Amino acid sequence: MKSFARSKIIFTFALLTCANLAQAGNMLFADHPLVGKIWDMNSRSYLDEAALLAMISTSDVLLLGETHDNPFHHEYQQKLLKARIASGARSGLAPALMMEQLNADDQPALDRALTGRDRNEALNSVNALVKFSNAQDYQPLLAIAVNNGLPVIAANVSSQILQPVIRRGYAAYDPGELKRLMVEEVWNDKRQNYLATHMGGAHCGRLRDEWRMGLSRSQRLRDALMADSAVAVIERGVVAIVGSIHARRDIGLPLYFAARDPKARIIAVAFVEVSPGVTDPRAYLADSATGEAPFDVVWFTPRAARADPCADFSQPENKQTEENHN
Repeated sequence: MKSFARSKIIFTFALLTCANLAQAGNMLFADHPLVGKIWDMNSRSYLDEAALLAMISTSDVLLLGETHDNPFHHEYQQKLLKARIASGARSGLAPALMMEQLNADDQPALDRALTGRDRNEALNSVNALVKFSNAQDYQPLLAIAVNNGLPVIAANVSSQILQPVIRRGYAAYDPGELKRLMVEEVWNDKRQNYLATHMGGAHCGRLRDEWRMGLSRSQRLRDALMADSAVAVIERGVVAIVGSIHARRDIGLPLYFAARDPKARIIAVAFVEVSPGVTDPRAYLADSATGEAPFDVVWFTPRAARADPCADFSQPENKQTEENHN
């Protein structure tokens, strides 16, 4: 029971740390020289907005990697979603909107809401399904989807599916499904080492090795399942609203989309908060699991003011709580 309780605590922290960050107040470093600039990570050159819009117009899968509580990221996502809808209108195919912020278990309720004749009622019903603490930040994106008749895909994976994999490994999951999802086929030691290291950093350095490996497994399965939720509609186009780590080419969703549909044109855009004194765009996201650029494009934004999510982990009561679950 203690083992299960600890796994549940760690799992909850893994999924919700980003969503539970304090809401952005004043934005920081708004006068930073990189704010508003767009960087092509492959050509190592700046793009203007028109060039970015032209680039995404031909995408089959457009991943928009965010920091969940940054309002600039949501604003830019809305702009790119509208542009992708406009490009699809020329071919008569509006893209589907895929969202990490909606739980896959709620897909039937989401579909029912989207088929309602009254748009306001449909939007209210859809908004109510967003489980993130800053749910209101996603309402404009959902309004764009409702107003344009887009399919909306609830991509987030339930803890009931992932917790057994954290505790017992992939032996707790159907082997045929693992093969179909290509969980092992896209992976290698370099990706594993990078992801496991990231898991340690993302959890304030407090993870033991067994939990680091368990959470790495669950992250991989989660990405594979999120990609699976949208594979069937790649032909019409997919715009994915996800946390930045999920949008990474070296360890995230692009691996699984490419494995399932090798012909798909995948573009990964990251909205990146600037750091004080760091003015060279090459200094951002410089590390990669495989040496390839982790994103195609980086769009720099101010940093949201937020509390330190690791502050509580230094308190004695938290240390005691951790010890009680050993």
